[in-house]
Amino acid sequence: MIGDIGIPELLIILAVVMLLFGAGKISSLGKDLGTSVKEFRKAIKDEDAEKAQPAPQATPTYQVLDAQPQQYVAQPQPPQYAPPPAAPAQQPQAQAPAQSVPPSTGPKVF
Repeated sequence: MIGDIGIPELLIILAVVMLLFGAGKISSLGKDLGTSVKEFRKAIKDEDAEKAQPAPQATPTYQVLDAQPQQYVAQPQPPQYAPPPAAPAQQPQAQAPAQSVPPSTGPKVF
């Protein structure tokens, strides 16, 4: 079981890790881990300091446009359509005689 690991077992595990990775690699990993923890704590500390500072209160600005109330009176609206344009005067032309067209025998298709 994992709970039964004692000091001799931990020393054997440490010796195997030292043989696999070497002392230089393990020391650089420890250094990098320490630097990461330090930066993490600093970031949390800075964030807490920002939350502790009160946010500046924004004061609303109002602009008075007119002190007198306006009364609106309904005005008649002009019609929304335009009358049709007057047809230009045409001169009478001589009509051509009507030609007779034979009726079609099939159905008309439009």
